[in-house]
Amino acid sequence: MDQIREGDSYDRLQKCIQVSILDHTYFQDDEKCYRRIALCDTETGKEYTDLLEMHILELSKLPPEQKNETDLLQWMRFLGGKCREDFKKMAENNSTFEEAYDVLDRLSADEKKRLEYEARQKAIRDHDIMMKTAKRLGLEAGIAEGREKGIAEGREQEKRNIIREMLQDHIPDYKIKQYTGATDKEISEEKSRLF
Repeated sequence: MDQIREGDSYDRLQKCIQVSILDHTYFQDDEKCYRRIALCDTETGKEYTDLLEMHILELSKLPPEQKNETDLLQWMRFLGGKCREDFKKMAENNSTFEEAYDVLDRLSADEKKRLEYEARQKAIRDHDIMMKTAKRLGLEAGIAEGREKGIAEGREQEKRNIIREMLQDHIPDYKIKQYTGATDKEISEEKSRLF
């Protein structure tokens, strides 16, 4: 988000990749279980940039298991595992998944640590949203208060201007009070400024 500042060149931007692992079918029109989505010209199909892309993995569309599958298909199968035995079997058959299985096993084995981690993450998210909301509400309140104060000051200034003009036209004090609601003190202050 803060990769570039005003005046910086766009070549400072780092690639942003979003990966969606879906356990349901999102694209109904075909059987492709993986797709890469990038920004492109809708008429020519020419890719605009490779700095932003999405990878969609639809686990529900995985084809039947085959020999010599790509790494991507193997990872999708691992991610789509339904139970501990599925993960363990895949880790035994493929050394690439051993570390992933070990981490998964540790996280799921210690329920207390997992709950602590989730509570910590929730507390962080709650704090962030409370701070953002407080800042937004504070700004809105400050703007409203400033607007009200400005309007009140403008009215007072206009009232002083009218009193001054009426004094310059030699209108009696009782008429100035009647038309402006001014006090004797306000009228005398404006007289002292004029004369």
